[in-house]
This record gives sequence, C-alpha cells and structure tokens, in this order.
Amino acid sequence: MMTQTDQGTLKGWHVLLWLTGFFGLMFAVNGVFLYHAIVSFPGEDTPKSYVQGINYNDVIEARSTQAALDWRVQMGLVDDDLVVKLADADGAPIRGRSVSVSLRRPATINADQTLILEPWSPGEHRATPVSLQAGQWEAEAIIFDPGLNKIEFRARKILFVP
Repeated sequence: MMTQTDQGTLKGWHVLLWLTGFFGLMFAVNGVFLYHAIVSFPGEDTPKSYVQGINYNDVIEARSTQAALDWRVQMGLVDDDLVVKLADADGAPIRGRSVSVSLRRPATINADQTLILEPWSPGEHRATPVSLQAGQWEAEAIIFDPGLNKIEFRARKILFVP
C-alpha cells in the first residue's frame, strides 16, 4: 500500500529523465537549425574577401580614379533586354568600350548570371538575360578600356523585375 509521502517524492532518476529530455530536445532543435543554415547558405558573398581586404588600398585608388572620370552610367530593363548607357561628364556618349554585367539575387546564387553586352548605338550596350525571375536583382556593370587590359569603371544598381 502506498502512502501520501511515497507518491510525491522526487527521486534522482526523475531528475535525470527530465534533464536528458530537456537537453535532448535542445540538441535536436539546434541540429535542425544548424542543418538548414548550412544547406541554405551559399558561402562567401565576395570571392577571396580576405585578399581584397589586404589590398584595400588598391580599391580606394581605383575608386578615386573612377570618380575623376565623372562618367554617368544608366542601367535598366527595356522589354526583355538589359540596357546600359554610358556618358561622360558632359553627357556625350562614351564609345569603344566593352561592357559586362553581373546579375545576382540577394538571397541565392542559383540564378546569378554574367552577360557580355553588345554595342547597340553610340554609348548604349544591350544583352538579353536568361529568364529573370520576378523580384529584386543586383546589377554590377563593368566597363573595360578599349584594349580590355583593365577595368575603367564599375557601376551598381538594384533592378526590380515585375
């Protein structure tokens, strides 16, 4: 026969079960979160970011050289084409440059693409991207010098595809 005192006694194995259950649940939930974080993270956003950090003085110099050019770059989608217009400080079209554009989604790398644009009219270059999904895209235009020896100018723009 059980007495009142035997029924409510907390024993060591009760505490062990509660602690094991609690921490087991915490490990399981953290394991699920960890798995999804690793699977969904594409990796480095900027390739070789450490080396770029070491060479940051080069980046500062390139940006000051670019600022001295005072070029104007317009980017946008016209129908199904990506259009980049180049103009100097006076508004005159810039000719004889090669242009490439990297399109990337902020949340994933699955749809990223790089386009080599073709000259269309003075100062204007065009290319047709491969199926842009609706949403936000980051576009980075890179303008090369006529000899394709170095990057002369970089421009970034956020594009919204309806």
